[in-house]
Amino acid sequence: MSKYLGENILDLAKKYVNESLEKDLNKYFNEAQNVYAPLEELVNAVKDYTLRGGKRLRALLVLLGYWSVEPRAPIDTILPIMYGIEYLQSYLLVHDDIMDRDELRRGGPTLHIWFKNKCVEESLLGDCIHYGISQAILAGDYLEALAIATFSSANLDSDTLVKLIKRYSIGLRMVAYGQYLDVYFSYKPLKYVKEEDVLKIHELKTASYTVELPLHLGVIAAKGRKEYLELFTKYARSAGIAFQLRDDIIGLYGDPRITGKPVGSDVKEKKKTLLIVKAYELGSSDDKKFLEEIYDRKKPDDITADDILYVREIVKNTGSLDYNESLIKKLFNDSIGIIEESKLLDSEIKNVFIYMTKKLVMRKV
Repeated sequence: MSKYLGENILDLAKKYVNESLEKDLNKYFNEAQNVYAPLEELVNAVKDYTLRGGKRLRALLVLLGYWSVEPRAPIDTILPIMYGIEYLQSYLLVHDDIMDRDELRRGGPTLHIWFKNKCVEESLLGDCIHYGISQAILAGDYLEALAIATFSSANLDSDTLVKLIKRYSIGLRMVAYGQYLDVYFSYKPLKYVKEEDVLKIHELKTASYTVELPLHLGVIAAKGRKEYLELFTKYARSAGIAFQLRDDIIGLYGDPRITGKPVGSDVKEKKKTLLIVKAYELGSSDDKKFLEEIYDRKKPDDITADDILYVREIVKNTGSLDYNESLIKKLFNDSIGIIEESKLLDSEIKNVFIYMTKKLVMRKV
């Protein structure tokens, strides 16, 4: 394990996962082709979407959870869980893109736009927008089936596999709860959305799903004790929320060439992030009126570039940006402290967690 630890482990995880995904999706392409030729387009779309980018953070966390318990174990045993969770990620993103009405993901079209474009290109009959959404929902369902198939192919004993699938099911329920709340609060007037609402969504969607679930799957695959699960639950809450708060800052101020999303997409999607909720709480009456106009009344297509710039100014001038940065710093320090004080982890694994947490949480816009 030692030769893989440090900065190189990020590239290692991505390399193994991308190679496995490509090989696996080629297999499913052949399966679809044998079932019926038009199904090729479904797997082509899924393959392009899944392989076009991504940090493979969840796959890496599966590996770190596994190696925390079994530092010298070969990667082969845990690999299906590592790339299986990336199918889950694609599945959730496909459906998330539909709910958010996003048209761009990782520098390419979202799947409902991909299929809408195919409908137009092939001069299919009917409503091509509805066609795109319908086929994208099916593509997401297909990806979830691939995740389960991949997990079940892991070389694990039956008891361990049952525990792993049960934990996967819990994780999927938690992220569904988080997404429900995310959609629900996006339809609530801004003045009724509070900090605790935003943080609960981040806890369920990011801390529980993005960080805790993959670490737990790795621990379960390695037959780790419950103390490992408890440790990573504590770490995940602080690190996961900090990661999401950083992501929200990048979403508002980031370079679209890096984020892969259009300028101000979070504003047009009326995402009531902690940046916005806190700016509303701290802002003047004029600030509140403007934010209510953007987040409660204006149609997304009517939100201009100037509107987005003014939202940025309000967030900065009210102190909301500084508040979020301070909270990120506190949560980051909490998460690092949990890892550093652990008696379960060896020094090499601790160093990787510290490096990875810094890279993800303290990254720049």
